[in-house]
Amino acid sequence: MCTTLVVGRNRSATGHVLLAHSEELGRNAAHKVSVVPGRDVPSGERFPLYSSGSLDQPGHTARHLVTRIFDKQHYPGDHTSGINEHGVAVANNMAMMRDVPEARMYEVIPGGIIWTEFLQLALERATSARQGAALVEELAGRHGLSCDSGTMIAIADPDEAWWVELARDGLWAAERVGDEEVSVRANCYRIGARRDDDAGSAKSAPGLAAHAASRGWPSDSPLRFADTVGDPANQSDRYNLDRHEVLEERLRGRKKVGVPDLVELLREVFEGTPLQRARPDGSPFRTGVRTVARMNTEVCTILEPRRGMPPEVAHRMWCCMSTSLTGTFVPFHLGITSVEPHYATAGGRYDPGSAYWLFTELAKLVDCRYRACAEVVLSRWASFEKETLPALAAVENRLAGAGLTEAVEALTAFDEQRAAEAIRVLQELLVEVKTRAFFEDF
Repeated sequence: MCTTLVVGRNRSATGHVLLAHSEELGRNAAHKVSVVPGRDVPSGERFPLYSSGSLDQPGHTARHLVTRIFDKQHYPGDHTSGINEHGVAVANNMAMMRDVPEARMYEVIPGGIIWTEFLQLALERATSARQGAALVEELAGRHGLSCDSGTMIAIADPDEAWWVELARDGLWAAERVGDEEVSVRANCYRIGARRDDDAGSAKSAPGLAAHAASRGWPSDSPLRFADTVGDPANQSDRYNLDRHEVLEERLRGRKKVGVPDLVELLREVFEGTPLQRARPDGSPFRTGVRTVARMNTEVCTILEPRRGMPPEVAHRMWCCMSTSLTGTFVPFHLGITSVEPHYATAGGRYDPGSAYWLFTELAKLVDCRYRACAEVVLSRWASFEKETLPALAAVENRLAGAGLTEAVEALTAFDEQRAAEAIRVLQELLVEVKTRAFFEDF
C-alpha cells in the first residue's frame, strides 16, 4: 500500500514534472538501487512474464535507474520506481477492483502482466510519458492485469504526466495530470472521481461501458472509472482518504512544490491536524491512523526528469531506504557507472552490508524508544540533507561546461560519496540509538 504525488510542470519549483513515491509491500521485500544499461536486443529474444507467456521485444531498450526488489519471485516483483534516459519516470499504487473477493485479489491470471512488469516495460520502451501511458493501456487491454485486482501507474516526463488506472479483464482509464496540479494517489482509484473538465485529458478502455453494464455496475453517463470499477468499501476507506485530504490541504499553501517539499510530504504523520495520533511512547506509527510515513515502508523516491542537459546528467532519483521519517534522501543520477555498495545490496535476510537493512534497523530501534531516540535522528538527517542540496548544486554548476565523460565521472563520485556519508552517519546513529533504546536514563 503506497502513496504517490505527481507535480505538474507549472506547479513545480524546477519547471519540470516531479514524481514522489513511497513503496510499501511488506514481507521483508528488501530493496536496492540499480543502473540498468540500455542494450541492443538479440533477434528473437522475448520478455518473459511472471504469469506465463512472453512479449515481443523491441530492437533496443533504454538505460534506466531503478529501485527494485531483491528477487522477483519473493513478492513477486522487480522494478518499483525509476527513470530512463528519455526522462520517463514511473511509480505504482495498488487499488482494489469491485467484485473481487479478498481471497482472489492476488491470484495469478495466466498471460497477464504484473505491476512491476508494466513499470519495467515502460522504462525500457517509452520515450515520453504519453507514449508510456499508451503502452500500458495497450498491454493492459491485450493481456490484462495479474497478481492484483487493481493498480494505478504514474508515468511522467519533464513536460507532462499521466495516471493509468488498471483493473482486471483488460479494463483501464487514463488521465493527464494538469500542469498546475499536484495529483495524489493513496490506494484507491480517482479518475472521474475528482473532475470533469478537459475531456481531451481523459480516456478509457473501449469496452468499459458495456462491461460495466453486463456486470450491473454503475454505468451512468459520463462514466466515472473510480465509481464504476473501484471497490466501494475501498473507495470510501479513511485508510486512503485521510492521506488524500491531509496532503491536499498541505499543498494548498504551496504555490510551488520542489524536492524539499516532497521530502516533507513523504514524511507526513499528520502533525498538528485532528488526525494526529501517538502511542504512549510518542511514536506516530501503528496508532490506527494510516499516515504517509510508515514503519513498513521499503523505499521512498523522488524522480526528477529535467531538460536542457545530457540525459546522463539531467535525470536523477532521490532515494530513502525504509521509512522516510527516520531515513534520509540521497541523489543518484541516471548516468552513474556504479552505485554505492550498501545501496546496491539487498536480500531476504538481515545484512549489515545493505542500506535497506541498516535503515530498517534504525527505524525499528527509534520506534522502540521514540521519545528517547527520534529527535537525535531527525535533527541529524535534517542537517545532512541541508548539506546535500547546495553541495549537489555546486557540483552540477561546476560541470556546466564539462564534457560528458568528465561529468559522468564527477557525478558518480559525488553520488557514491554522498551515499557513503549517509551510511557513515547511519552507523553513528545506530550506536547512539542503541545506547538510548537499551537504557532507561534517556
